[in-house]
Amino acid sequence: MYTVEQSVFLVRKYWQTGSFKACQTAFRTEFGERRAPSKCCVQKLVKKLETTGSLLTQHAGGRKMSEETTHDLKEALPESPSKSLRRLSQETNLPYSTCQRAAKKAKLRAFPVSCLQELLPMDHEKRVRFCLWIKDFLTQNAGILDHFLYRRSMVLSERIRKLSKHAYMDSRKPSYCA
Repeated sequence: MYTVEQSVFLVRKYWQTGSFKACQTAFRTEFGERRAPSKCCVQKLVKKLETTGSLLTQHAGGRKMSEETTHDLKEALPESPSKSLRRLSQETNLPYSTCQRAAKKAKLRAFPVSCLQELLPMDHEKRVRFCLWIKDFLTQNAGILDHFLYRRSMVLSERIRKLSKHAYMDSRKPSYCA
């Protein structure tokens, strides 16, 4: 493996002289090396420079996502916030991981959707009646909540987890449905 400076020197000498022997000799005298690069090595460097335009090693990292794909997915996520990434992946015929990366690039996170019902003035009396009833019930049965929460917490948390929907939004403000 040669440094960038040595690679540039080799390619320049080859282009100037057109001879591998002259290139090897100049390399030995310039860098004080006993072993000069082989003909094959010089040919590879020249070919690399001609094809890529660079002598640097190219990054072999992950797949690149086109700007068009990123833009399309950034627009699709907020349009239907309750749609899962898996469903989006199926509809767009893109891999799930691409949808994940697009959501991450757009800084969109999944948050539970909270559905609320509008409270009307006529609901006030019903709410007060319910609050008084639950207050009386809890004072008469002091330990009922501990028993209920202990026995049902596992079942309820599992049901809530399964039923929860997620919305993709760019802030931590909750999303509400009508």
